[in-house]
Amino acid sequence: MDELRQKVIDSLSSRENGNSDFLNLIASLANEEGEHVYDTLLNVLTQLDFSPEDAKKNWQRIVEHKNLLEEKLGHTVSLMTAVCYFFSDVVKNISTPAIIELKILEETKKQSHSDGLTGLFNRRYFDDAMQGEMNRAQRYESSFSVFFIDLDNFKKLNDTYGHQAGDLTLKVVAKILQDMKRTEDTACRYGGEELVLILPETEKINALVIAERIRKKVEEQVLEFEGKTFGVTLSGGIASYPADGKEVRELVHAADVSLYQAKESGRNRIFIHDFEKRHYLRIDFAGEVQVKSVTQTTRSNDLDVPAINVSSSGILFESPLALEIGEQVEILLSIKDHEKPITVNAQVARVERFESHFDIGVSFLEIDNPGESELAQTLAQNLGIPLDKINEGKAH
Repeated sequence: MDELRQKVIDSLSSRENGNSDFLNLIASLANEEGEHVYDTLLNVLTQLDFSPEDAKKNWQRIVEHKNLLEEKLGHTVSLMTAVCYFFSDVVKNISTPAIIELKILEETKKQSHSDGLTGLFNRRYFDDAMQGEMNRAQRYESSFSVFFIDLDNFKKLNDTYGHQAGDLTLKVVAKILQDMKRTEDTACRYGGEELVLILPETEKINALVIAERIRKKVEEQVLEFEGKTFGVTLSGGIASYPADGKEVRELVHAADVSLYQAKESGRNRIFIHDFEKRHYLRIDFAGEVQVKSVTQTTRSNDLDVPAINVSSSGILFESPLALEIGEQVEILLSIKDHEKPITVNAQVARVERFESHFDIGVSFLEIDNPGESELAQTLAQNLGIPLDKINEGKAH
């Protein structure tokens, strides 16, 4: 609803009130977005609440009344004037509405949703935005991620340089967040030194790439206050719908747990939530993962694996066929929105037989050409996959 409201406001702001093009634009917007356009429009103009049906009828009558006034007066009548006349003179059972300047209205709204220090959205807005994103993801069966951020050693920074330096640090990090987020992302101050980014239609691995860019940028930042220079780092936790939670509270908790783990593991790093609470992280790829044997060339067919789990020591996947301990394999990981797959060379370290499949565990040997892929670099750094070839069979 906030998105629709903004579209209506943009339409009002970009055209003169009463302009026939604007009236056509509202009709077109209603065709695209549905009849909620009319109650949203009247609420923006008057602060009155109507059902979509009543709002549409009133809007049609306002337009008719505007045309009648112009015919009688012989000149153009603004939309605001027509609305005011309509609710004051035509609809007698409604008390005089509050017709106010749009700029004043939206500035007041912005202030109620913004954090005064950083300019990011505040906790109240975050709660609404998260629920809205959750509803959208459930409706369209899509995914989204949330990235929780906490500034490392912030209390120590305040104690050392003063609270004004702490405020400056928060402003700088918030500016980095605003500059580096995508247009569709929502940046908020969750509270204290905690910030958060909502990433619509973003799977976990792609959220990690975005988060890593932000972490590196903050780490590289040199701050100065009263002649003293200092730096700051952040720790982060990522959780994704629906893998890590199907309710807002559950998803926020998952991201918070990951953030805590990043803090406990040394700070200045980002952890992805592992819903299954194992050492392996399940990652959704664009298509089936291809597993090809390097040493067993006599095998008649390669494997197409529907899903894999990744850890800092290797990859675990289900296979309809048994592989041999020590066998070397080449694994192709196809990532959504990335043209080239990531090629991982690995060695079979574990084979466990079940009734309908084999659990195959492989340890990493190398990633092929990681320098050509930011995604490969991020995956390698955060999951501990070595970038250069290491001794066969050695696991991290």
